[in-house]
Amino acid sequence: MSSFRIPLVWQMYGHVDVEADTLDDAIEYALGPDCPLPEGEYVDDSIQVDDLLLNQEATHESHQ
Repeated sequence: MSSFRIPLVWQMYGHVDVEADTLDDAIEYALGPDCPLPEGEYVDDSIQVDDLLLNQEATHESHQ
């Protein structure tokens, strides 16, 4: 039997509390690299194969 490494992606839902001068500033911070990801809940039925990465890996392996 073969072994396969399948890249998966899924969605999570959560909230982050941000102190900022404006809503736009708060959103910019929340989406930026300095904001830690909050604890969250898995979004039902959101899991899927990362086809782009899977295809890149398959292409890379076929060229070796």
